[in-house]
Amino acid sequence: MSFAKTIPFIIITSLFIQCGNDTSKKTPLLFPEHWRSEVIEFPLEFAPSLQYSGTEYICFSPGWGKQGAPDYFSCAFLWVIDQDPKLSPKKLETAMETYFDGLMSTVSKSDQNSTQKNITSKAFFENVNEGVYVGKILTYDAFTTKKEVSLNIIVNNSFCNAQNKHLILFTISPQAPDHQIWKKMKKLSIDMECE
Repeated sequence: MSFAKTIPFIIITSLFIQCGNDTSKKTPLLFPEHWRSEVIEFPLEFAPSLQYSGTEYICFSPGWGKQGAPDYFSCAFLWVIDQDPKLSPKKLETAMETYFDGLMSTVSKSDQNSTQKNITSKAFFENVNEGVYVGKILTYDAFTTKKEVSLNIIVNNSFCNAQNKHLILFTISPQAPDHQIWKKMKKLSIDMECE
């Protein structure tokens, strides 16, 4: 299955690194107004087998947790990690299956009304350009709908020389590639001194 055909190359963007000296910002991930953000340190509690050291910065669209919203489940997360992830389609598939299985299982276990016991996600990726991968993950929305959800994902991988960090930006939405939300996520950028 070709994901390059699923997500047109026109929306695949390079990882934008903006130079900035303000180190007081909570997150280097620049996102639209009214989006909310979270910061999580590695190892991730819900996916401890992802053995990286660093930080995950997450931003959620305003309608992320609203069933039927045009930007439902649309979000981005940035991994700023010490280790070289040596990405490949297979490695991304394994990492995203681990990530979403762990996340959705943790949420389901904490939800007394959830009947979902075993969560098994399935991811598919292909490398479409240097440092750029597109893919899809079939998983379960333990947060809102309590149903299966199919998510399109674009991954941009780069190295920040000045910080000696690997940067992996994931943009995610169940919406089709021509949907307005992808135009917004195309504008996401990273404010980090990297030269």
